[in-house]
Amino acid sequence: MRHVEAGGIGRRIARARKERGLTQEELAARIGVSPRSIQGYEAGSVVPYRRLSQLADVCNRDIGWLLEGDTSTEHELVARLLSVVEELAVEAKRIGAVAERLEHLLGAPERRSVKADRPDPAA
Repeated sequence: MRHVEAGGIGRRIARARKERGLTQEELAARIGVSPRSIQGYEAGSVVPYRRLSQLADVCNRDIGWLLEGDTSTEHELVARLLSVVEELAVEAKRIGAVAERLEHLLGAPERRSVKADRPDPAA
């Protein structure tokens, strides 16, 4: 298992607890530790490996989120952004082709009008 930043876990525990509307005392009671332990978890001074499953259950979060944060969401966002960029590239090519066609069509009448202004050599 890779090194986990204790401060990051602490911030996520505090966030999850607050989102559930729990005080530190209430969370402590639900997972069977002292409020002081919760303070230590949230401060990042202690990584609660033995209590992660209980914390995740009580806070309605995945253990992975407590450990890593929103990394899966970040990966999904990056994938979506890449998809949008690819769609924009396709759209830019299409717009370029339309612009060339318009230039060709708009350029054609000018050539005809120039020819129409010249005297017909056959006449």
